[in-house]
Amino acid sequence: MPSNLGFSQRLREYIQQKHGSINSFCSVVGIKYPAQMTPYLQGRCKPGKKMIERLKNDGADIQWLLSGHFNDFPLAPLSNALAFSRSRMDIDNLFRQVHLNVGSSAGRYKPLIDAYAFLDHAERFVDITGSMETFLGYESNALSETGLELLVHPEDYVLVEGTLQRLRQDDDIVTFQSRFKTGEGKYMPVEWCLYIKNKPMSDLKEYTMILRRLGS
Repeated sequence: MPSNLGFSQRLREYIQQKHGSINSFCSVVGIKYPAQMTPYLQGRCKPGKKMIERLKNDGADIQWLLSGHFNDFPLAPLSNALAFSRSRMDIDNLFRQVHLNVGSSAGRYKPLIDAYAFLDHAERFVDITGSMETFLGYESNALSETGLELLVHPEDYVLVEGTLQRLRQDDDIVTFQSRFKTGEGKYMPVEWCLYIKNKPMSDLKEYTMILRRLGS
């Protein structure tokens, strides 16, 4: 068995989890020919200084790749998710993948998401998928048609309201840290992110929201 087999398996796992394919990885890190990855992926050699630098710049945990041991790492930013996952199907899949991989190395590449929802132009929850109510401790469908301002602490909503009222020519992604009202009437610190989308042929907006407990 090649001595570099463990490294090659972890490298393949990293690439598949973060980029989906060898070709995509190569395109992102600046490798012209994907075939250049073959020796690494077949366990015939370990990366040199240049490859390690590419992996490091791509966000890889070099210690884990080389040894199998983890460095401490921060959670991936929530905005990473909405940069690529904006439709209902995309968010559904991301939410399911994250929760299926809790405790695995996949958590290093995908932001932890505790809940997600969709809001209309009036900032009312119109499609909350059940995860929002579970996250905040409400009964099923209790938050349907509820306005965002009723869940966010009034002091925190001032910033949210000001941000959402800004004129935007293009779609945008914004991140907040706010206190959300739970089903028990208490407030829970939450980090959350909104994808603000301009509705076609309209001045109205619609929103995709993802959330996680602050400090998760």
